[in-house]
Amino acid sequence: MRRLEIQGLTLGYGRRTVLREASLAPLEAGAITALVGPNGAGKSTLLRGLAGLLPARGSVRLDGQEMVGLPLERRARHIAYMPQSLPQGVALTVLETLLGALKASPGGFGASGISARAAAERALALLERLGIAHLALVGLDRLSGGQRQMAGLAQALVRQPEVLLLDEPTSALDLRYQLAVMQLVQALTRERALVTVVVLHDLGLAARFADRLVMLSQGAVRAEGAPEETLTPALLAEVYGVSARVERCSLGHLQVLADDPLPA
Repeated sequence: MRRLEIQGLTLGYGRRTVLREASLAPLEAGAITALVGPNGAGKSTLLRGLAGLLPARGSVRLDGQEMVGLPLERRARHIAYMPQSLPQGVALTVLETLLGALKASPGGFGASGISARAAAERALALLERLGIAHLALVGLDRLSGGQRQMAGLAQALVRQPEVLLLDEPTSALDLRYQLAVMQLVQALTRERALVTVVVLHDLGLAARFADRLVMLSQGAVRAEGAPEETLTPALLAEVYGVSARVERCSLGHLQVLADDPLPA
């Protein structure tokens, strides 16, 4: 079964090290791993490192194949990355960006890949599933923040990757779409046997939809495991600096109730 293995991974920007010697238990196919922790903990840095966008020391192996040092275009055959926000000033329509992502992918439509018609059908079917088919012919520069986020998710998913990396995919969405997006990501992770890694600030969403949590603090892995193992009052006090309760609601969902900030 497909798995992503991370051992001794060190990442940073220039001379500034952000993540130090991070090692995780193997990330398995069909499961969602949520990266949680306060601002500046290294969550987005870890995701960018897995995507090959930062210089790295250590090892990242997908099914035994070393990803560190692999040219970006070869890594992109396996891994799709959704950043926190799409570039500004892009005049392409949503559908055009999806077709561009497909064409740039290995096996993309063209002489040796799927037909342009099949590519368009795949893109439109995905937009329909995301609930944004009505935006297919709308330019990215005319979208709201939440709509741009949905378009970014579509760009990552349309390539049908083996590893899906999502950086705060719900941050600009209202409650309805937060739940809808996470339900869809969960369903596709199961259906396509994806290794999915997502950065989330909402611990309630993380507890509900992630199979595993990785809690980061000050550039290091502080804890990892099932949500009920990592979202404890003691760890929340240590990592987030809050007095908190962890309880289950009437539907059985784990909830984090932060009561007070702790003295610095």
